[in-house]
Amino acid sequence: MAEPEKKSDGGVPRGLPIAAVILLVLGLIARQVIPNIVSEEQMARNVLLAAMPFILVFAAIIIGYMILIWYTGSKLNGKILEKTYRPIEYILIGGIVLGIFLMFQPWIFELFRVGFIMLLVSTLGYILWSHVQPKEEEFTGEAAIVPINELKSGSNS
Repeated sequence: MAEPEKKSDGGVPRGLPIAAVILLVLGLIARQVIPNIVSEEQMARNVLLAAMPFILVFAAIIIGYMILIWYTGSKLNGKILEKTYRPIEYILIGGIVLGIFLMFQPWIFELFRVGFIMLLVSTLGYILWSHVQPKEEEFTGEAAIVPINELKSGSNS
């Protein structure tokens, strides 16, 4: 039987960072090699071949972001109070809304750039933050015991 994959300190499977590094290296190598071994005409006809370096590097970036989410979640889950968690979530949502507004305003082009960066950072932050679970508040009061007869008679009246 196969042995389960061991995890590093942050709970991230070791294969994930290795895959990210391999994809990044392959993408950088493909960026140098493909133009040297393939003609421009072939590159123009074969879009996938032309896009291969970008796809490999982009996949490495996505896996890197997955690692960051996994690591952050494993370190922060159950450690942040709800009263701290919610305002940060609302700030990120506000950043998304403001970024969209700035991107679609027609007056100042520089605000489009600011809005795009704000939207990108806020969206990535929100995705990351949504994978963190706030600390559950402990209930300090006692639960009342209600006989089932009272529940049945209380619902009819």
